[in-house]
Amino acid sequence: MFFAKIDQWVGKTLFVPPIVKLCQVTRQTQFAVSRLFWFIAALDGFYRAETLFSSILWGGMSVLMMITATQRADSPTASFMFFRMLALLLLALDLIMAAASGKWAGVEFWVFVLIAEYAATIRHIPPKESEKKRTVEASAR
Repeated sequence: MFFAKIDQWVGKTLFVPPIVKLCQVTRQTQFAVSRLFWFIAALDGFYRAETLFSSILWGGMSVLMMITATQRADSPTASFMFFRMLALLLLALDLIMAAASGKWAGVEFWVFVLIAEYAATIRHIPPKESEKKRTVEASAR
């Protein structure tokens, strides 16, 4: 119950409003944005890979995310609270370690993952404010 409240607060205040605005501006669905940010996270992991194995792993994940982003962009996706909370914990640990050491490279990975996961939780994107005003003005005439 406590984790559900944290998850809801983090989603409502930090991640969902910018995701909704991005969806409205780009006219993409929340599922397409989720797949886009998973692709960006995979590319970030590939960029930060230090060994041959991790390069192959992240490269394969990047190709897989690219294919799913293009083939099934608007298909609904699942998001699990346990995974979001784990990603949030790992982001907090990375932020603490980065603040202590001064090495901020790689912290953005968890932000990309959280954006992708919270985008998958959104079920409805409201219309832009300008579109609402036009609809009201058109119906008033």
